Amino acid sequence: MEKEIIKLQETVAHLGIEIAELGDEVYSQHKEISALKQYIKIVEAKFQAAMDTESNINQPQDDAPPPHY
Repeated sequence: MEKEIIKLQETVAHLGIEIAELGDEVYSQHKEISALKQYIKIVEAKFQAAMDTESNINQPQDDAPPPHY
């Protein structure tokens, strides 16, 4: 009976370590995901600014033919 209790205690100790390591990994991934979300927001803002600028440029169908035609 004593061996089984020791075995259970060892298992619980190992599981505790693994849970702590998993918690650290989840925290690390959370920080990385947050940074990536912020980067995506910046890229979206730059893309939208570029699209707004491009919309002010004359489109090919709006251009009159050059005078030599």
